[in-house]
Amino acid sequence: MILIGIPIGFYGYLFPGNINLMVLELYSTKKYQLLILMLALIVVFESIYCYVSLTFLKEIKGNIKFYSSVEIVSYLLIFIMGLWMLFEKRNNKTASHQNTISRGVISIIIHPQQIPFWVIAGVLVNRVVNVNIDLWTLSGFILFNAVGTLLAMLSYMFFGKKILEYFKFNITHINKAMGVVYILLALYHFLIN
Repeated sequence: MILIGIPIGFYGYLFPGNINLMVLELYSTKKYQLLILMLALIVVFESIYCYVSLTFLKEIKGNIKFYSSVEIVSYLLIFIMGLWMLFEKRNNKTASHQNTISRGVISIIIHPQQIPFWVIAGVLVNRVVNVNIDLWTLSGFILFNAVGTLLAMLSYMFFGKKILEYFKFNITHINKAMGVVYILLALYHFLIN
């Protein structure tokens, strides 16, 4: 039952974002030592968010004010990241590459979207497989989630570089597109909800 952590970890990082772009950037520029450090950081913070969220699932779910606050902070962070991506200098490739890495690190550590993700994932997993969240089950789940997360990062390292080479995109254009998506997502949330 805890093997379900692998597809959840993979799915959680499947969609493009600051962390994926940072991994892709580090891999394509052959900064392997920093890449290994960032992969370790991703797994550590992913595991911390998973543990905290699933351990306190009932409290977080029951406290609607807290959950709403986390949601607002999440969308504000997305909006700010989007503005940063959209308005960074176009001609300065070095700054663009460095900003991609900086946004990735910030997104690893300050990633409040993880809490709603893990609350929802925890509720769904608990309903589907009736997981008793004891220490051993939770530890196994977190371990397998880390495996899924690393598989997603490895996929980006391999396939992301191929896509960039094939279409001859550069990181600046990807950042601009992602910035627009982030801003639209945040605006949609604030205007509709």
